[in-house]
Amino acid sequence: MKKWIIALVTLLCLAACQKPYTTQISLGVNNEQIKLPSFEKGHCFITVFSSGNWTIAIEPAADWAKLDKSSGEGIAYVRFDYNENLESEERSATVVVRGQGKECITVITQPAE
Repeated sequence: MKKWIIALVTLLCLAACQKPYTTQISLGVNNEQIKLPSFEKGHCFITVFSSGNWTIAIEPAADWAKLDKSSGEGIAYVRFDYNENLESEERSATVVVRGQGKECITVITQPAE
């Protein structure tokens, strides 16, 4: 019985000593299109998946939107803050993520009120 307990404890220790999870995705985002409500300001999140360093920006810059960071490493959430759209036309922002020699784009649209 003692041998079985020692064997079980050994197996549990070996299983617990596995390498931590690392992504095999060189670069990706969780969503290529996001539609916002027009009648309120708020925020949403873009998840960046990467096996290395990356940069993120709104291109061209939009005075009604901003990101909470401009770069990162690995997997991260980026907060996209936006103002309400009181104009008569829909507007959009293009968020570009670059890293690992690749580029990912998320287009965020907000209808007019």
